[in-house]
Amino acid sequence: MKKRRYVDLYGYTSDEFDRLLERGINKKLRSAGKSRSELDMPTVFAAYEDETRKLPRRRLREMRVTA
Repeated sequence: MKKRRYVDLYGYTSDEFDRLLERGINKKLRSAGKSRSELDMPTVFAAYEDETRKLPRRRLREMRVTA
């Protein structure tokens, strides 16, 4: 029996989503004049909110999972 599971990362694969989030974090760090060693949680959450707000929504990708 096969079940269907949907990925809800705005329709992106986890690798694509990670790349987009890392790009956003790097932008935030550059604009604040910080190095990667000074990365903190508020910067990560701000980058997440900014990048997900700007992402075009793709269709949800269907993944088939065997149960």
